[in-house]
Amino acid sequence: MASDTSRGAVLLEEGQQFAQSAESSVWDSQILVLASDEARASLIAGGLSDKPLQVEVTGQADWETGRLKLVGASAIILASVEADLDLLSELLAMRRFRSIPILVFVDRSSREEMSRALKLGVSSFIVDGLEPERIPVILEVAEERHVLTSELRDELRKSQESLAARKTIERAKGLLMTKSGLPEQEVYDSMRRLAMTQGKTMREVAENILAIFALFP
Repeated sequence: MASDTSRGAVLLEEGQQFAQSAESSVWDSQILVLASDEARASLIAGGLSDKPLQVEVTGQADWETGRLKLVGASAIILASVEADLDLLSELLAMRRFRSIPILVFVDRSSREEMSRALKLGVSSFIVDGLEPERIPVILEVAEERHVLTSELRDELRKSQESLAARKTIERAKGLLMTKSGLPEQEVYDSMRRLAMTQGKTMREVAENILAIFALFP
């Protein structure tokens, strides 16, 4: 019984190591291509013959986003007759763990579908333009656009976080001034000293102060 348990543990460990090894080797800096048929896959592969690719040829209904590994993929290219917005939503949701450009090539699409795809965060949406010689340039432009969009998104996030931190600090400072009767500068200096002593940010100190006042108003 003990030997069976031990053997099971060994097999499990070997399986995990193999999976990790395979994942890192297969998806290392490759472009993931999801094509609905061999013809589209061949066109993309021909246009990007100088780049490492991981190609999956399958019908849209069979695409299993749960097994699509974004770790290591430098970009994702989807090629089909029509856009699958549900799939795009899932891929872009998964992309939050590692932001990479996503390109879409379709034979036909409505303006509404195109608009929705771009709002979801697609880097490039090309209708009736899957030509091998154009793909490298389209990919390059999509990568540049993705970098710029990511930078703008990061700047916006930092600005929002900074604004939220200032509001939290002001609220905590106002409460301390009301409770203690001390002037603003003295309260602020006390909060700053506390932050330095505890090795925390001013926002963390302010959040702790607000939490204490919430418990003991």
